[in-house]
Amino acid sequence: MSIMSSVAEKPSVRWPFRASDSFSGVRDTYRMPLIHSLPGVLFWPIFLFVLAYIGQLIAALIWQSSGGDASGINISTAIFLGAAGGYAALALFMWIDFQRLDAHRYAFSIFPLKISDFGAALLVMVFTLMIGSPLTQLVYESAMTNPELTISGGVTREEISNVDDFIQAGATTWAIILLTVIAAPLVEEILFRGWMLPMLMARGVPTIFAIIITSIGFALIHISQSLFVVIATFFLALALGTARVMTGRIAAPVLGHMANNAWALFAVPALLEMQAG
Repeated sequence: MSIMSSVAEKPSVRWPFRASDSFSGVRDTYRMPLIHSLPGVLFWPIFLFVLAYIGQLIAALIWQSSGGDASGINISTAIFLGAAGGYAALALFMWIDFQRLDAHRYAFSIFPLKISDFGAALLVMVFTLMIGSPLTQLVYESAMTNPELTISGGVTREEISNVDDFIQAGATTWAIILLTVIAAPLVEEILFRGWMLPMLMARGVPTIFAIIITSIGFALIHISQSLFVVIATFFLALALGTARVMTGRIAAPVLGHMANNAWALFAVPALLEMQAG
């Protein structure tokens, strides 16, 4: 009887998560349905683009119907708010969908914040500034000097950074912060490190490859922001993915992502201006 009981209690699905990982809490009865759940992991990044575009379109229409500039709100501010609304909508859809398989708490594993989360986020920033940035510059310089490395046949130095475009767009600072420092880091981390990364691991992809795959996907959603940003976000994502695996939650990646975006938004343009002067 005891032998039959022990066999019955043995998990039927290999689950590659440590006890400290949030996804270790997924009950055995939900593990196989979770692995084969639809929509697939690639659906969510595409859906993010769709919702962000719809949010911007709706915001622009509301701005126009409210009198345009006469409303006292800049069109860029409205666009930023619309994009933030699209991000929020994605998080809501993901939360509702993940509830079906009791996975919402594990994918959205941010709180409570721990001291170790802040420490891991600090290490993400150290890696980004001390290692990621020099590597980004090296790869970028190689792409500029070797046209064969890029589809477009080479890039120019004017593409080095577009972060100052946010400021020059005329959007209010609080709208820029809402989108780039709050909404984007939260939702993108839930998507890539909270869901896609553990789902790849659950499906048997080795951890290192799961980190690399999600880092490539994360970099590609920034493809409209110049080659330099794509390269930089790839190296950032490597650090964020490692932080997610090491801590077992997305709190550290969220904090690191927020810190990185704040640095890129406010510090990088100032440093570039100093160098130009």
